[in-house]
Amino acid sequence: MTDAYCLANFIDFSQHLSQPLRHSNRIKYTCFDISDNYIIFGATSGSLYFFNRGGKFMHLIPNKHGPVTHLSISANNKYVAFATQRSLICVYAVNLSAQAAPQVIVTHLSTDQSVQVSCIHWTPDEKQFYYGDTRGQVNLVLLSSFIGHSLLFNMTVHPLLYLDAPVVQIDDFESLLLVSNTTKCILCNTEYEEYKQIGNRPRDGAFGACFFISPHESLQPSRIYCARPGTRIWEVDFEGEVVQTHQFKSALATAPAKILRPSESEAFDEEDADALEANDELLNYQPQQLQFAKLQRLGQNFLLAYTELGLYIFDVRHSTVVLWCNQFERIVDCRVAGADIFVFTQTGSLYSVQLQTLEAHAISLMQLSKLPQCARLLRQHVKYFADKAREHDELKQLNQLKQLLIERQQYELLNDISVIFDAIAQCTGSALDTQSSGGSSATTERSASLSTVGVGGGGGGGGGGIGAGSTAPAKGVYVLENAFCDNLKQPPKSGHFKDALLTVTGKFGKNIIKYKFNIFAEEQQQQLVRELIPASERSQPFKDIKARYETPDEDEEIVCRSRKRATVATTPTPHISPEEKTIYNLYLIHKGAKFSRTHCVERYRAVFDQYAANELMQLLAKLGQVMLEHGDSPEQAQRNCYEMYFNYLNPELIWEMDDATRDYIASGLALLNSGVEIVRCSHCNFPLRFQNACQYHELGAVLLRYFWSRHEQLKCFDVLQSVPALLDVLAKFYLAEHNLDKVLPIVFNYGAVELLQDVGRQLNGAAWARCFEQFVELQRGRLVCVNCECVSSVELEQLSRHYFYTWNCFLNIALDHLTASETLALIFKWSSYIPSDAIDREFYKRCLLKG
Repeated sequence: MTDAYCLANFIDFSQHLSQPLRHSNRIKYTCFDISDNYIIFGATSGSLYFFNRGGKFMHLIPNKHGPVTHLSISANNKYVAFATQRSLICVYAVNLSAQAAPQVIVTHLSTDQSVQVSCIHWTPDEKQFYYGDTRGQVNLVLLSSFIGHSLLFNMTVHPLLYLDAPVVQIDDFESLLLVSNTTKCILCNTEYEEYKQIGNRPRDGAFGACFFISPHESLQPSRIYCARPGTRIWEVDFEGEVVQTHQFKSALATAPAKILRPSESEAFDEEDADALEANDELLNYQPQQLQFAKLQRLGQNFLLAYTELGLYIFDVRHSTVVLWCNQFERIVDCRVAGADIFVFTQTGSLYSVQLQTLEAHAISLMQLSKLPQCARLLRQHVKYFADKAREHDELKQLNQLKQLLIERQQYELLNDISVIFDAIAQCTGSALDTQSSGGSSATTERSASLSTVGVGGGGGGGGGGIGAGSTAPAKGVYVLENAFCDNLKQPPKSGHFKDALLTVTGKFGKNIIKYKFNIFAEEQQQQLVRELIPASERSQPFKDIKARYETPDEDEEIVCRSRKRATVATTPTPHISPEEKTIYNLYLIHKGAKFSRTHCVERYRAVFDQYAANELMQLLAKLGQVMLEHGDSPEQAQRNCYEMYFNYLNPELIWEMDDATRDYIASGLALLNSGVEIVRCSHCNFPLRFQNACQYHELGAVLLRYFWSRHEQLKCFDVLQSVPALLDVLAKFYLAEHNLDKVLPIVFNYGAVELLQDVGRQLNGAAWARCFEQFVELQRGRLVCVNCECVSSVELEQLSRHYFYTWNCFLNIALDHLTASETLALIFKWSSYIPSDAIDREFYKRCLLKG
């Protein structure tokens, strides 16, 4: 018997995708691709957004070359090729390390920006990819990496084909290249440089083509499938000859697959849903004349195609329609990844579904304990499941459903699907199953007197289901099921913070103390007394304090919650807005974080996710006012709010924020890193000596990278005036520009061994000679200002605080990057400035060993 299929395990990624864009309303996703590890989106800002396969945001790669129009991930997730609206083709070497700078190489597609990339296709070896453009040209891009590593070194572009119309889709298999444009399909043998047009009939429109490689050539040879006008698909051999034309126009005059979202209720009877399903069968669907711009292989046997309004799956081996679905609005692109089909729409939403047989779907419902849904599925397709039960032994798991129907006295439903259980009993042949079948007959007879429908009537009802199931596969056999099972979600716990907030009357008072007494253990309440009770009252016994704060005073309003109604102790309580409750909730989380000495980021992340950037800043300002009312100083309240925001913020999102938000972050970095001793330049007041420890260094580094990439150096120096511990980031900027005059002062003023080691790897012999000269000046207490390049004198006490400024440390780092003879020559040159006991014997031993 032919298998019937459905689309199941529906997942909506929209909520995950919207989180990185909450800080900017102008940025939209434009295209996407998926691999075994990543889901990557291109955006109108030009950036690439990396998500894992579960939809969690991982990384952002900024790009200043214009909005991304197409992108494609290589086979082993090493590279991403993408095209921009400015006629550029770019390649990014995937490296999710926060320390490594993004590696992107760019080449111009054309001086005419009206020429755009229309498709990108990687070869399996990741060493090259093809791209086609709107003028009809197909190009091969060869990549070369640095000594076999992921660091890109270069890419070269080689034109292969000059066609007469825009390229629609490219596919390859070994030495064969398949190119489909808006007028024809071309099959190329790249090894022998032979080209052949598939078929002789021209066309006008976007039609795709792909290879369909068979795992068993002897049983079923590999083919090429090319979309044609009028919902037709050509089947082509590897010689370029059309073997067969598949016509699906009339076969698509059937009902589409429906999206069924499992309900939370345990009700077995849903007459409205069944009636709606029956009405769909009575509708008259017309043949569909479609144009498929892309064809993709799905699994071992099927072909996937799509239009803006529908998703279509074909069994081209048997020339049949598996199913089609019109439940996605305005489809932009689809991708097949393993067993999953990913659908990207014009609203920026991403969905995934899986193709399953009906029996596999029924068994999965049983395993997930969704028995009512499984029962309704069986009733809709009685004949199909009865026939399958005689073929597949694994369907005996459905016997659990039979027992449940008996226990819940669902005799009418049991009567409708009893033929399935009879078939299962015949398949297993066991005595136990035979007795169960007899029990089924008995329960059916009992149900006749209860429901006024006899066994014969029940069989008639089942016959209606059988008739529907015996038609072509698209006749209502397929469902689209939501895998976000609401009935699997845990009910909210009664002790949640939001419940406590309903007892707050507009300010923090005894109700919050009472709430905290209720939710914390007895041994923790002593600490809460020290946190919340005034010092003048701490001398009282603990039990007396607790009793006092649980008893309402006459002058304070306390709202008492109950399930039916709310009563007020004295006078009517003023209305508390949802925003006030949110602020009080955040204050509770903040106080709880102080008590537990943790950030509790996950507890307020869901709250912050609901606000745009400007709204979130306003919310934090109001939260700071609440902190002021409860004893915090203005500076401490600001610090608390900034810390909460910075602990929540993903630094990479700085690239997509507005200027006001970036200025807010810069102010927060200055505040959180204030209070440290800084020795400043006597000419321009720029920092010379300072403690190089920095709070939220990664956040500050991304902020400086943004300003520097936008040529806003003045803003960079404004941040560095307040947070000089970020000067190591500036050193890397100057190093990339080979500006040694700026790099060396930063290295010596910063005073970190790691920075000198990183910079030293990229210095040549002449640069190290400059290092020795400036290090001698440093030993004399003379520092060069990075900003004005003037020399200032500092006390030697300021220099002796760091181990970095000893000759031993400096010379050992130099010896790591110079030969022994070069290092000793420099020591001899500056020997008059080196104290006699400044260099240990161990250093000279290293020189001898290094030779």
